Amino acid sequence: MKAYDLGFGESAEELSVRPGKPVEIDLPGARVAGWCGGRAPGIGTAAWPRSPVTGLPMTHVITLELPEDYRRKGADLVAIAFFHADDHVADRIEGVAELLAGTAPTAEQAADPFLAAVAATGAARHPHQQDLEDMIGGAHALLWLTADEFAAPRIDPPADIRPDGLGDEYSRGQNAWDDSAPETTVWIGERTGDPNTGIAPAEDGAGGYVKAWSSDDEELEAFWESAHGISHLGGTVMPCQGLPGGLTPYVFELEDGVGGFNLGGGNAQIDLESGVFDWAQ
Repeated sequence: MKAYDLGFGESAEELSVRPGKPVEIDLPGARVAGWCGGRAPGIGTAAWPRSPVTGLPMTHVITLELPEDYRRKGADLVAIAFFHADDHVADRIEGVAELLAGTAPTAEQAADPFLAAVAATGAARHPHQQDLEDMIGGAHALLWLTADEFAAPRIDPPADIRPDGLGDEYSRGQNAWDDSAPETTVWIGERTGDPNTGIAPAEDGAGGYVKAWSSDDEELEAFWESAHGISHLGGTVMPCQGLPGGLTPYVFELEDGVGGFNLGGGNAQIDLESGVFDWAQ
């Protein structure tokens, strides 16, 4: 298998490590692999993931077509879409979690336009949606997409029918109505020189994994320096804190700021094989 780096921008000749940032990245042979921010892939508006805390539509972070080796849920599921809520401190709206879980709305809930829309999302849940929760209780969603869904016209968030009493930005969490980032094209190119390509990350060096910054070898140090802060598939992961357990060679490391992903300067690890999800700042 190979490892891959991501770059962001509208031209393969002018790519950055994060959308809108001046730090450039060189991706030889880069090809378009998706987009971040803005609209979601063609999954149907009702299926746009919502926060189980507030019921607000999550922000679309990134949609990425995967190299064949990374299509770990089946050859027909060729891409992923990742959504973010950052709702661990948001004010909980009663009934939302149950409606998203598929509970039939009461007559009173069905008469409420917002809760009716939440119930519709529960009924239209994408068949390949994986719900993720971070270490402090924030909700996220990972969707595995078919080729038709990836190629379909992009969709806008559901209509902004917000309930009363949402509160300020802090208490309602990030959402697609208030916090969507501008769309940016995502490019992918092969990562070379990574000693950990094809090896599962391991704190103790199991399987021959070389933990980042664990050696004074000049060649390794030069590689780690060049790879630091770059979103990528496979290879060496560089978590801001401890290395998560249960990662496989098929890990996707996503840096703060991509598609409006707000980690306070950290990064996230999303394992496409094991389902492990973690982030640190």
